[in-house]
Amino acid sequence: FNFSAMAVRLGLWLWLPWTIVSWPASVNVGLKRTTFLRINKFNGLRESPNLRPRALNMTNMPLAKRFRSKDKAKVEPGGISLDPENLDTTLLGIAVPAFFALASDPVASLVDTALVGKLGADPLAATGLATAILNLASKIFTTPLVAVTTTQVASSTNDKEKLSEASNSALQVALTAGIIQTLLLLVFAPIFAQGIVGSEGEQRLWDPVADVLRVRALACPAIAVALATQGMFRGIGDTRTPLVLSIAANVLNLIFDLIFLFELHLGAPGAALATSTAELLTSIVLVALAVPKLQLRPSLRLDALGDAAKQMAGDTIILSFRSAIVWITFTVAAAVTARIDADSSAAYQICQQLWLSTALVNDALAIAAQTVIAQAISSGNNPAAKDTFQKLTIWAVVIGFALGAGFLISSDTISSLFSTDEYVQEEVKNMLPFVAASMPIASVAFTWDGVLYAVKDFTFATKTMFLASGLALTSIAVGSITVPESDDIYFIWYGLIGLMLTRVAVITARLRDENGPFASMKLFKSSATSNN
Repeated sequence: FNFSAMAVRLGLWLWLPWTIVSWPASVNVGLKRTTFLRINKFNGLRESPNLRPRALNMTNMPLAKRFRSKDKAKVEPGGISLDPENLDTTLLGIAVPAFFALASDPVASLVDTALVGKLGADPLAATGLATAILNLASKIFTTPLVAVTTTQVASSTNDKEKLSEASNSALQVALTAGIIQTLLLLVFAPIFAQGIVGSEGEQRLWDPVADVLRVRALACPAIAVALATQGMFRGIGDTRTPLVLSIAANVLNLIFDLIFLFELHLGAPGAALATSTAELLTSIVLVALAVPKLQLRPSLRLDALGDAAKQMAGDTIILSFRSAIVWITFTVAAAVTARIDADSSAAYQICQQLWLSTALVNDALAIAAQTVIAQAISSGNNPAAKDTFQKLTIWAVVIGFALGAGFLISSDTISSLFSTDEYVQEEVKNMLPFVAASMPIASVAFTWDGVLYAVKDFTFATKTMFLASGLALTSIAVGSITVPESDDIYFIWYGLIGLMLTRVAVITARLRDENGPFASMKLFKSSATSNN
């Protein structure tokens, strides 16, 4: 063992991550004024005439003080353009970076899988099972907080005090939720491991899965805070900063994977430690960048949640129930396919992953709708809210038909790309028309979720999902009982398409309700009719 060589390598590895973490600040500030203005024009932010970019001294300048103007005035938060002539640019400036930020997480998971897979089957299985548990916890408990934070911040951009209160409340709720997740995972890691592996399953995986869960648990507060901060940036119309930090986190994760897996030989827990370290570092930078923009006051005090924080916590819990019922619906659908035969189940999994991958595009549209409509309403600009709704609805329909047509045209390529089994390929071809048919409906449904969130209609969104999922599960159950087993697979798609149709129908009624939160916007009336 050559200690000197190892020390040099570790020194280089640790210097490079710090450079990567620090780089986003220089991207956001820029070393040239033209770069700064071009970035902020893309994001729809107002230009500050007295802003003079400054060269960065990464060694002695605190991260929170890197955004400065000549007279040390802070860059004004929010300020996205609601001008009808610039609305397309504003929406694209929010949706496009949001899409790539959402897409970066699956890419990071693929890299992790590839690297851990080189260690053997058991480490890969342990990492995959632990990640499934963590992803479920994040989807149900943490992701809803991002949606709530986005709306609260977007609705407060015209009032600095409310903006600061909303941002700090989100930070407080996120930190509390993250600490709770950490404690639960640390205490119940063995139980969770046995539950997902099974008492009759591969018992040798119990300890590795529990070890990975414990290591990843340490980063839960950082993950929750990072996601909440992403929601804050989305709320002010800045989706580019979270994108840059997501890319930096993925690069850091790769670097630490190489160190912990192949230099220090830490196994599956080493991969977990790499992910946790990358998440912690990027979370710190993300919060530091948010401090001057949102008047954040990071604090570890959890003893007294304010009224705003309690409201955000309540809304987050409501959306958590919505996320849970969605997960249950798709889990039941997958379980029904598994009892038919392995080939049908494999074909369904391929089509379901294709369907879910398109949700990234739809989620990006929903983020744009949520941010712009919330800001428009808070500033009393109902025409801008209406224009945003109509534009994004049209975009959703067009994108949905384009995706559906793409699936139909490339069905042969898709089936051969994901499987070499002829029967699976044939089943994929048979299912793709269902996937294609659902695309326009799903695009509109996802986009309109963002519209509901923009007016803080979280309870209605949850009730709608419960109704739609209940009908879908009923359809799947009835179909599995009354039709031949060979046709069960198609009834699953009938149920899932029915879920989307129900959501669109119920949300349409809500948008048209003259006594509802959208009454003053007259979303489905032409401008001439509205003026009359």
